[in-house]
Amino acid sequence: MTSRKFMTVFAVVSAAALASGVCSTAAAQPLSLSLLQEQAVTQATSVADALGLASGGYYLENGKAVVNVVDDAGLAKVRAAGLAAKKVKHTFAALTGVKNDLDAVKNVPHTSWGIDTKTNQVVVTIFEGATTAAAKAVTEAAAKHGDSVRVERQAGKLEMHIQDGDRISNGSSICSLGFNVTRGGQPFLLTAGHCTNLGGTWSGGNVSGARIVESDCPGADSGLLTRPNGTGPGQINTGQVITRAANPVVGERIQKQGQTTGGGGGTVTSVNQTVNFDVGVLYHEFGTTAHTDHGDSGGPAYDGSTGLGTLSGGNSTTSYFYPLTLELQNYGLSLA
Repeated sequence: MTSRKFMTVFAVVSAAALASGVCSTAAAQPLSLSLLQEQAVTQATSVADALGLASGGYYLENGKAVVNVVDDAGLAKVRAAGLAAKKVKHTFAALTGVKNDLDAVKNVPHTSWGIDTKTNQVVVTIFEGATTAAAKAVTEAAAKHGDSVRVERQAGKLEMHIQDGDRISNGSSICSLGFNVTRGGQPFLLTAGHCTNLGGTWSGGNVSGARIVESDCPGADSGLLTRPNGTGPGQINTGQVITRAANPVVGERIQKQGQTTGGGGGTVTSVNQTVNFDVGVLYHEFGTTAHTDHGDSGGPAYDGSTGLGTLSGGNSTTSYFYPLTLELQNYGLSLA
């Protein structure tokens, strides 16, 4: 039997699982929700774009879009388009400016900040692992922005979800593969950059001798491996086909896969997140409530047939992913 210790999205559902009907039944509800969410995001994006700088961004609530506005004229426009509207204080552009200002705070491991459109704030998270000095620096920087920033504290510390000592072909660590991709007609495998930074050749599933061709971390968190064993379908190992990539939205329900924790779901809690790990700063991540653990690094986050990102890490209650849209753009990739 082929080992699945190194998880890849092109693996297929086992015959036993298909016979029991477990996978097909479990996939039905997320797929239905994903279509609802996709339609809502398309409508909200169009309306928010029309509002321009007056937009406060948007989020999903029970699969339906809510568009934030800063004035009564915006309320009327959104409601005329048939969408729910909420009047807020801060524009999305203003929140982005606050988030970018906080990015100037350096050397503060175990902290993060990103935009929560649902509360119309930049949410700053200080994890228990942060030093007193780091927590003070972040808190003081956040205080300068008044009610546009919310500071939260979480137990534990931020960790890259990679596990040293587990046996794989490079003799060092174990991760999960995210998405099958192509470039110039050639097949490649997308995973986390902090995994490919370890070097070596990688094996798992029906792939062996996969070489590293791109590796970016910190800053980004993307890694690209050759696939010497030919092409394969762009699908999660549950059988869910991935046909497109899109940006995550606060409130969006997602699914994830990883070799350690397997499947499961969660909700997007923040976007454009700056996450300060011990190894350095990662930008443009999105935060979720999905549960992941060591060895899940690089595994996919997705919403039905839409790919969203690859796992970087987190703690026991928060998981951060690097956006698939940026990975495809930065490496000139297409989904397989």
